[in-house]
Amino acid sequence: MRFGGHQTFSIRDGWLFKGLRMVVKDPERLADPDLADWLGVGKNMAKAIPHWLLATGLAEKDLAHGGKTKVLKPTPLGDLIWGRDRYFLLPGTWWAVHIQLMNRPEHAYSWNWFFNQFSASRFERPICVEALRRHLASTGQRMPSARTLERDIACLLRSYSVSVPREVGDPEEAMECPLSELGLLLHSRQTGFFHLNRDLKPIPYHVFGYALACGEDLFGAGGRGAALDLSLTELTHRPNSPGHAFALTAEATYELIANFEAQRLVRLDGQVGERIVRIDGFPAIEWMARHYDSVEKTEEAA
Repeated sequence: MRFGGHQTFSIRDGWLFKGLRMVVKDPERLADPDLADWLGVGKNMAKAIPHWLLATGLAEKDLAHGGKTKVLKPTPLGDLIWGRDRYFLLPGTWWAVHIQLMNRPEHAYSWNWFFNQFSASRFERPICVEALRRHLASTGQRMPSARTLERDIACLLRSYSVSVPREVGDPEEAMECPLSELGLLLHSRQTGFFHLNRDLKPIPYHVFGYALACGEDLFGAGGRGAALDLSLTELTHRPNSPGHAFALTAEATYELIANFEAQRLVRLDGQVGERIVRIDGFPAIEWMARHYDSVEKTEEAA
């Protein structure tokens, strides 16, 4: 389990592009003591950017430089995004970043716990911290310090939340994490409560498939392109499922899948009282490649 690493900084606009560009073009500079100057950010921010590259699955350690190296190399996802959306302009790219964060407890344990196991839809930050502490105590794992847990949850909530009501000219809004645009979390300035949005969201079909493939660790199970039969319960409640990734209720998950069925993208059947969804079984990276193909076709048609 990994906590921290982000130096209390959530991802900022442009950081993943800057970091990924260095990983692709000049990775050995990541071990340079003057990394902050090369990235054009503060020293602590420069420490946070490599962490986020690892936690979002865009890069991995280049072990050719040794086990403790700071030199990174792009993952297949990093290569794909660099080639198709290197400036991180598409919502689908940020959904992929979020899905990776949720599926990588070795780098972002709090993210995995929050979206998979934290059940409250309306809560205050101390309640969330205490729930994580109790969860960790029940697992018998080594307990991080209270300060570490508080900082991790603060960073997570800051990454996704949009404060309401919005205030014109609020300097905090300029530092909002792009993940906040996914519409997963609202924060009330008046009450201090956070609200997790479990309603239906405009999730593209191929991004849904990407979440499924990542959560199920499906790399073409049964053969590349083979159809998979999964229950609505599995798609909603299984750990790392699309229902957890997109914070959907069972009703919202069904509505999303029904929309896909209306477009003839999936097949939805009833079986002994349980809804069964037949969906393609592509590898995760292929789902994202198909998403970018779909976006390009839509833009060309327009």
